[in-house]
Amino acid sequence: MRFKKVFSNKYLALALCACTCAQLVGFLVSRQVPAAYAQALTDEDIANYASAVLDIEATRVAAYEAASDILAAADSELSILDIPLSCTSSRMTDMPDIPRAERLELRTVLVTFCNEASAAAEANDLTSQRFNDITEAHRADSEVAERIQAAISDL
Repeated sequence: MRFKKVFSNKYLALALCACTCAQLVGFLVSRQVPAAYAQALTDEDIANYASAVLDIEATRVAAYEAASDILAAADSELSILDIPLSCTSSRMTDMPDIPRAERLELRTVLVTFCNEASAAAEANDLTSQRFNDITEAHRADSEVAERIQAAISDL
């Protein structure tokens, strides 16, 4: 699914959180991306990434809402924004301190989202690692961020 809409910087940041999803997911392992790597991104890489982000967005929103609902149902005072969930960790100890049933439900939402996000990246000719690398380049390099925003606007 493609959204033919120009995204504001704020909305783009949320969308790009997708696999980077600080909202539902802090998807990526923090690490530095060399400037040379960011500059080596081709127009095709950027277009594939932009397309993947748009493909992931509806899934991200649904997963974010489901995770927020789980926390609310668990009478948790935690906000989904306070929890560093990650696709790179499946340990229950990384989940918030809520009842086990809700932790399992939250983990299911996370795993489902991660699998769907990974499939969307692959459908757009990106490995999960490549998607993550581009996300880090986006965070580290304003020129890359501008290229991605322009590519999203063109879709």
